[in-house]
Amino acid sequence: MKFTNWLRNLLSPRPIAAVPAAAAGPATQEVEKEKTMSASNAGLAYHNNMVGPVMRAGDLAMAVIEAARVDNPDKEIFVEDKRAYIRIHAEQEMILRQKTIEEELGRPFRMNDLEVDLSSFAGQIESQDNAVRFYFAKKL
Repeated sequence: MKFTNWLRNLLSPRPIAAVPAAAAGPATQEVEKEKTMSASNAGLAYHNNMVGPVMRAGDLAMAVIEAARVDNPDKEIFVEDKRAYIRIHAEQEMILRQKTIEEELGRPFRMNDLEVDLSSFAGQIESQDNAVRFYFAKKL
């Protein structure tokens, strides 16, 4: 009985203290948004349409975050930093281009090298010589 209560408490969503918009700067608002996403119920994850890479933390992951923002200007890019890995995702579709990643890294980059730091990904993946596309064929 105690175990089921513990499990129910573990899986139930936890409220997050709100920060007044007027008092919060852009950086604080971004952190609060990430906290809100992280605190969402994991059991409902299959109901979203988020796609994108899960990468090992490091220089390449930081470059991919910036490349995702540049290559997908009409989309909101969400970043969940879990210290050991970083989840980068957007709604429905995300495109990452080799040229943009190279610009962000400041050095040459091959798209095949993305697989080295790619721990996982959400959605389906379409790999090309100079780009990678994460997408869902059907919207949930």
